[in-house]
Amino acid sequence: MNSKHDVLIIGGGPVGLSCAYYLLKSGRKVTILDAKEIGKGSGSGNAGHIVPSHIIPLAAPGVVTSALKWMLDPAHSPFGLKIRLDPKYIWWLIQFSAACNEANVQRALKPMESLGQLSADNFAKVIAEEKFECHYRQTGFLNLYKNQNAFDEGRHEAKFMQKHGIPVEVYDKSRVGEVEPAVRDDVLGGVHFTGDAHLNPSLFLQLLGERLRAMGAEVFENTPVTGFESAEGKIRVVKTSVGEFEAEQVILAAGAWSPIVARDLRLNIPVQPARGYSLTASAIKHMPRQALILGDRRVAVSPFGDLLRVTGRLEVGEFSTTPNPRWIQRLENFAREYIQLDEILDIKETWAGLRPVTPDGIPIIGYSPNHTNLILATGHAMLGLSLGPGTGQVVAELVNGKETAFDLRPLRVERY
Repeated sequence: MNSKHDVLIIGGGPVGLSCAYYLLKSGRKVTILDAKEIGKGSGSGNAGHIVPSHIIPLAAPGVVTSALKWMLDPAHSPFGLKIRLDPKYIWWLIQFSAACNEANVQRALKPMESLGQLSADNFAKVIAEEKFECHYRQTGFLNLYKNQNAFDEGRHEAKFMQKHGIPVEVYDKSRVGEVEPAVRDDVLGGVHFTGDAHLNPSLFLQLLGERLRAMGAEVFENTPVTGFESAEGKIRVVKTSVGEFEAEQVILAAGAWSPIVARDLRLNIPVQPARGYSLTASAIKHMPRQALILGDRRVAVSPFGDLLRVTGRLEVGEFSTTPNPRWIQRLENFAREYIQLDEILDIKETWAGLRPVTPDGIPIIGYSPNHTNLILATGHAMLGLSLGPGTGQVVAELVNGKETAFDLRPLRVERY
């Protein structure tokens, strides 16, 4: 089988499916390849938070110090590090450590703010226009604190965010109890990012996948890419397990697998996997009113109608997607410290997924420096879902030769 296509998207997660949506809307013909099933990968089991407030990249001042402190307490740490004697991995760790500074934050602010806000606006439009029923709620994102030092840091961060136009409110103990009755009595206060939202990511991606098919997308599932043939600065052939594909434009949106998929292309795509976990349970008696983050634990809690999801942990360099039962139990334990859970949870699903993390914590979006018909859209870390619709729009604009919604130069892969 050797078939010719217009736009070929490698990866059927939140970013790939969003690219497909905006390309189809612009009149392009779209083919999606996924190694497994579209919409069922790492994006489906995450917290479902839509967070334009997240303008500070993962690589920021104090992160290395915090990570080292957390690693001394592995049973409670939100962070883990796989030891692997791989030169690319070691170089990534060195680059990440070097990027944890104020200059990196300043570089990231404008593109992260632009991409985050564009995505949040696009979510609202897509869900309204397509009438997706996916428990979308614009109730904000509330950080809860039990530790005074952590609360002080949260307030400091809130002031920083306010300066950058992010809507945020700080609550004392009594006010946080009014806003979120599900909290336990010893929660000291909270910081509420009122412009944020959440939804059930699995439902959203399922509905988006169905809509793409109805719009005419060709979808090849269980079709891993095995290699490429390039000539004269263009990708000529994309090789897969079921045959070869030729395309006018190729978009690489394979998340944590992007460097492995692209190994033939001699591109430096410095993305490492970071495993996270979630458990999904039946609704509890005291359901939270909004999406939550649990202070020092860095655990996310999301209400999805008749379901409750608890998400957490960041294990850098770990490729396995098998949930670690100990960490699933710890997520439940951490949630119990902050909110009123039922005595026994009715757990419906446990999950582990990989987030694609760049050394500076900023996504990679833009043309390949070596190919005139390849666009990279990867490295979104924990924000693949949150930044998907914005990424989809700007990638479609790039493909169609239009001016992008904001300046993509800070996101290009050449920065490495």
